[in-house]
Amino acid sequence: MQIDAKFLVNHLEYSRWASQRSMDAVQPLTDEEKNRYLYTSHHGVLGTLVHIYQADRIWLSRLLESPRFTLAEEGERYTLDALAAAWTKVSDEFVSWAAALSEAGVESTLKYVNIQGLAYELKIWQVVLHVVNHASYHRGQITTMLRQLNHTPIVTDLAAYYNRR
Repeated sequence: MQIDAKFLVNHLEYSRWASQRSMDAVQPLTDEEKNRYLYTSHHGVLGTLVHIYQADRIWLSRLLESPRFTLAEEGERYTLDALAAAWTKVSDEFVSWAAALSEAGVESTLKYVNIQGLAYELKIWQVVLHVVNHASYHRGQITTMLRQLNHTPIVTDLAAYYNRR
């Protein structure tokens, strides 16, 4: 299979679907449960969701050539509803950006500076697959945290996404 814009869009849409499922699963939690530190990831369930969003946002900013150099703005805080609104915007922009990529664009190289100030470069398709993989990793942690809180875990597997279509 060749990696093209359609392939990347499909994976970004999967990541959006899986992240939305994760947010839906977190909705019934109390505020205390959403923010309880469970020694699994970024300061609890909500903090982990915010981390995934912020990582998506920083990668999109790099791809749009207006790079951010921090994951969070000073004092940035999110409720689940505010996070959903912000993340929808970033996800929509990511999909639109990827859909417009040419074959050469998919294979082009992104040169970027990470938040520690180190310079790197990756192929565009590698960036997109990294973004999707990073989110999958942390959504797995959210599933673990939901179990620790005695809530129903979610299924966000790529196969489940393909099978639902």
